Amino acid sequence: MGQFLDDFLLTMPETQRKKLLEILELKQKQGIIRSEEQLKKELETLLKQLESYNGTPTFFPIYQEGRTNSQAYNQNMESIAFDLATLFDASNQIEALISDNQQLSKSLLADIRKKIYMLKTQVERYQLLINHSDQFIEAIHEDFKVPQYTETSEELLTLLRKDRFGQPLSSLYNAENHGYALQLASMQTEDQLKTSYGRKLAKIEVRNRTGLEASNNRYPVENAIDGSPDTFWAEAIIVDDVIQQDIEDLWSHDYHDYPKTGAICELEITLNGLTTVSEIQFVPYCSYPLEIVAIHGYEREDSGGKMYSLISPNHPNIYQRSQKSTDRMVFQFPSVEISKLRILIRQENYEKENFIVSYDDLHNMEMWDRIASDPDLIPDFKEPGESIAEFDKKNELTGWQLYLKKLKEWAMILRKEGIVEAAEKAIEIIKMGDYKNPLLLALRSINEKGEKEIVKDPRSPMLSEQWLATNKLVYIYGAYDIRVYGRKYHRTSIYVSKPLPLNSNVRQISLSTKEKHHYITIGGQEIDPVTKQSTEQQVKITDIEYYVTFKKNPLPKDWKPILPVEQKYVEGELLLGENVQGDYPEFRNMDLIIFEFRFPVVSKETVTIRQNGYPMTPDMYIISDDGKKVGIKREYYSPSSIYTADYKPVDDAYIIRIDQQDIGIEPMPFINKNGELGERFEKADHNNSIELTYYPYLYRDVLFQYNPTKEGYDQDETKYTPQEIYYPVIVRVNGEEFKNITDYTTNTYDPERLKENGGKTFAHIGKKIIFGTPINGQKIENIVVDYHYVATDMRIKAILRRNHAGYESITPSLYSYQIRCQSFDQEE
Repeated sequence: MGQFLDDFLLTMPETQRKKLLEILELKQKQGIIRSEEQLKKELETLLKQLESYNGTPTFFPIYQEGRTNSQAYNQNMESIAFDLATLFDASNQIEALISDNQQLSKSLLADIRKKIYMLKTQVERYQLLINHSDQFIEAIHEDFKVPQYTETSEELLTLLRKDRFGQPLSSLYNAENHGYALQLASMQTEDQLKTSYGRKLAKIEVRNRTGLEASNNRYPVENAIDGSPDTFWAEAIIVDDVIQQDIEDLWSHDYHDYPKTGAICELEITLNGLTTVSEIQFVPYCSYPLEIVAIHGYEREDSGGKMYSLISPNHPNIYQRSQKSTDRMVFQFPSVEISKLRILIRQENYEKENFIVSYDDLHNMEMWDRIASDPDLIPDFKEPGESIAEFDKKNELTGWQLYLKKLKEWAMILRKEGIVEAAEKAIEIIKMGDYKNPLLLALRSINEKGEKEIVKDPRSPMLSEQWLATNKLVYIYGAYDIRVYGRKYHRTSIYVSKPLPLNSNVRQISLSTKEKHHYITIGGQEIDPVTKQSTEQQVKITDIEYYVTFKKNPLPKDWKPILPVEQKYVEGELLLGENVQGDYPEFRNMDLIIFEFRFPVVSKETVTIRQNGYPMTPDMYIISDDGKKVGIKREYYSPSSIYTADYKPVDDAYIIRIDQQDIGIEPMPFINKNGELGERFEKADHNNSIELTYYPYLYRDVLFQYNPTKEGYDQDETKYTPQEIYYPVIVRVNGEEFKNITDYTTNTYDPERLKENGGKTFAHIGKKIIFGTPINGQKIENIVVDYHYVATDMRIKAILRRNHAGYESITPSLYSYQIRCQSFDQEE
């Protein structure tokens, strides 16, 4: 029918497009439309008719009497079908728009959250730099809340994911980021609240609470375990003063050391019979941090049998103590077989709400119960498409918006006096209370039925006696999501980082970590007759090993072990066998199973070898004289046992020297993408300097000797001049070579020396080249800098282990790590 119609139809939904084509084709057959101009006029007429309906259905019934006309009947049905199809299409479009907007809001919120965490990571990195006291000042900080350096390429991981002596592992053994921490890979995860098909397996109820709660709650506790991200459970507790209580006087319980202020609520989750539980996740609904005070598990549904204190304020395991947050909280513990859970939560923060009520209703409990049910008290900030920023803004203006709402209501009552008089009356009522900011109030004028009280005579001088301003404290708490899992983990998992950004003049590095580990109790309550100490011991059964490499394609020997600076002793290191290398006379003529320590031991006296957690006596094994290996006598060795070692390592365990020969770093000259030697710049910046892409490498061990007394370097004058350096920095300006006046012992320069050589000089500090000012007025342009740099390809590998045949629900956790660097270029 023409290009005009085709272009127009592209803008319409399919249903309407089809119907419009049918109408136009019918008019064309009837001879009404014969040209492009007639088509345009007829189309405009149809659109005006549609517009006249103003969004209402287009169906007009064709009435019939007597014998039914099938054609008219079908026309009725087609007209109804068209309207229904149009409605469905519009509904789908609206739903799609809402869904897209909601997903976009969630995506934007997640991106904002990620950026906030990244900023926190940068702050922590700078804190490391500020607080340095050991010459390790540069830092790479990785926080697993928002990991930045995790290697994700499976092709690379296939080459790098290897155990201590090079044994390759499959992708099943990739360490997992769970609960903002790196953990062992999960081999089995069971949702204990619902099946994979969504059928509920558990029920939840509020067992006890303190304070008055609404009897008609719009946000029931069942929402907390329904698995939906768009529903939540919430309660508003209204009180006259800060809650202080002793729950010993209120209800029986098994809690100890619980706080005695704030609104406390006890949730009870009844599981589907005896169930394995090792993890609980809690996503709170709150504006202020919500505290999970305690979690108890019960063997039987009647709370009988054994009781497990899974989380408590003063739990012996510090990682099973109370948590407080506005974000998701993850609780992990050794698996237990239970039928019931009780969770004690606490909200210590409250908001002050101001109400305008009838004096007679001030102590009307039924009325306050209705207030507690008011949805205004619990704003739902999960509304589709609403961002957190919008929610915060809405809350900020809540009082003012409610004031305007009341103002409008009074204006309708006082329409004869005008809006100004209405505003004066509203403010008069507001000022009845002693408020710091009378305009920002959540005004609610209500009676015992929860309805707005009508002011019959707003000009009455008795108004102050009819109404009373009162303050209440409101505690709000709840949960978006509660999840209960039973997990089992692999015994070994591996994490490998991406190449880490590193200064090419780094001399040595150290490692700092934040970890979580689990201990088991061995031995009994007996007293040792010699030491007079209890034979009961706490033994570490999880471990994380760290290795660093500087090779692009590392062999097993290229991964250098390093120990975090927080670990003064090695605990629970898994002993693995290796072929004996080197001459060990102490092992000759003995039938031994040889293992190698990751680090040499300081002395044999610091070593404890354990078999399945239990210490072996020193006559069962022999330690090599160099402290690198241990041989367990064959008669005491069992291939089904797990052997671990505790020992004091040498100081070199905490540092890796990058300038050691076995690291194998080779400097390379800078070559640009055109294959030209040297980095090129058109001209210097406004500070008369340029910044290089890489840190130039200087072979400083030959040039300088470290002086521990002054914690600096002494220059070897017999070997050093800037022009005779092993890997010199050569700068040419307009083809002319400038003089290097840098003092590399302190990595500084004397500004006066920039005047040497007629001002044709430069100083090299870190990545920067600072130029002098030529006295002949020569411009600093057409610059070429020849230098060598080091591409280290530094990666860190963490091997997470559970060194016990049992306790499958236990995993170590790595929350963050920092690599701190000591560089020759300490000042810039």
